[in-house]
Amino acid sequence: MQPSAETVSSLLGLLYESAASPEHWPGFLRAVSQLTGSSTSYFVLVAPGQLPDFSLNYGFDPGWQSAYIEHFHAHDVLLKRFIAAKQVHGQWIGTGASVISDPEFQGTVFYNDFVRPQGQFHHCAVALGELDGQTDGGMGMQRSPRDAPFGQETVALLSLLAPHLRRALNTHRALSQARSQNAELRHTVEALGQGLISLGSRGQVIRMSPAAQSILDERDGIELERGFLRASAPGLQSRLAAVVAGAVATGSGQGGQYAVRCATAAAPEAGRGALWTPSAGGAMLIPRQPPRRPLQLAVTPFRSGNVLVDDRPAALAFLSDPEARPASRAEILRALYRLTPAECRLADLLAQGCDTASSAGQLAMTVETARFHIKSIFRKTGARRQSDLVRLILGLPGGWNGRA
Repeated sequence: MQPSAETVSSLLGLLYESAASPEHWPGFLRAVSQLTGSSTSYFVLVAPGQLPDFSLNYGFDPGWQSAYIEHFHAHDVLLKRFIAAKQVHGQWIGTGASVISDPEFQGTVFYNDFVRPQGQFHHCAVALGELDGQTDGGMGMQRSPRDAPFGQETVALLSLLAPHLRRALNTHRALSQARSQNAELRHTVEALGQGLISLGSRGQVIRMSPAAQSILDERDGIELERGFLRASAPGLQSRLAAVVAGAVATGSGQGGQYAVRCATAAAPEAGRGALWTPSAGGAMLIPRQPPRRPLQLAVTPFRSGNVLVDDRPAALAFLSDPEARPASRAEILRALYRLTPAECRLADLLAQGCDTASSAGQLAMTVETARFHIKSIFRKTGARRQSDLVRLILGLPGGWNGRA
């Protein structure tokens, strides 16, 4: 019996929701299993040179899932036969019996050591063509030997779903890559300790890095007020607003709309004032309570090509504290140059701008001992003077702490 149009529409809705939000995949596969009377349903996707992705499944014990990835995928005769048929026909949809006879299947390692111990036997699957990234695979389902074999109604359902499965998997792959790239960039920004703030088309703060959040939380010189950056000094707020306005206007492609009239000595013939457009961002110092040094702020336009995102940034603000201590490079110095723990601590202090005497005092050692360690550090790193060492330390790869 074929499913109703309403049932198919609901299933397709779940499918495309899953492509956009991976947490919905189990719900889609559960719905497929319930609709087809399957005990399990799954995706197997194999990219060139990689282990198969068997993470999207329903009804599988996690132990068997791991065993498949680590060992049994190499013996999966069903997957190999379906992919071989797909290569000939463009895609292949059918029952397990369409690619291998029951007696032959029952004689395989895959059946005896993987399928049968789980109480399964009957299979039905689709091997999809035109998957992005030269990926092979598709979706399958299983029934126990006590149940009836899969029939043409299941094959017909998979035939109906096939083009949608292909689109959904390609979309899922593209979005997963984007999420992975975003995570890599976020980790990089956090590892560098850079204060980064994304600003929307009205200058509103969209998101920020932990370093920027920490600076704003201090409310010393600059703070977040009702979703916007605000300088504490009244006379500085107008300049901050102009810098932000110019950057977001340029980033939004609407710089001309921000033109204003102002009197200028360079253009007295303009009468009431020359037409002036705010510069595309800028840099400024943000004074703090003495004796703290000013914060450093730079704002630059950011042009995003994604018109479907409500909170796309129009500008990026880089906020840094000159008094912030650089992240320790002790572990990577130890790994690369075999520095001792004492030498690593001393090198960290030198990179923070401390002189030899100050560093010696903080480490509770004499100046002579500190100089001895510095000579050893120079010898191991190849630095000839302290400025060379500081440059080397600040240029070391960030984000690695020596732990897996």
